[in-house]
Amino acid sequence: MTAEERQILQLLAKEWDLKGPPGILDISEVVAALSLAPSDTLAALKHLFEQGLTDMNALKTSVYLTPKGYDATEKS
Repeated sequence: MTAEERQILQLLAKEWDLKGPPGILDISEVVAALSLAPSDTLAALKHLFEQGLTDMNALKTSVYLTPKGYDATEKS
């Protein structure tokens, strides 16, 4: 797992802990919250989605953790 992916998972896990599952955030909020290039953030989000650690709403505007993704944050 890359450092970028870890940052995204930790951000979503924090949202999960504060507001409850599934830790949903707009993709624009994720980009704004991290000190990464937007293209790097989107690439990391795509990879996390492909691994089943995150999922997206039907419009592909919001991202959230799957239970597998939340478990992955507890192990790192």
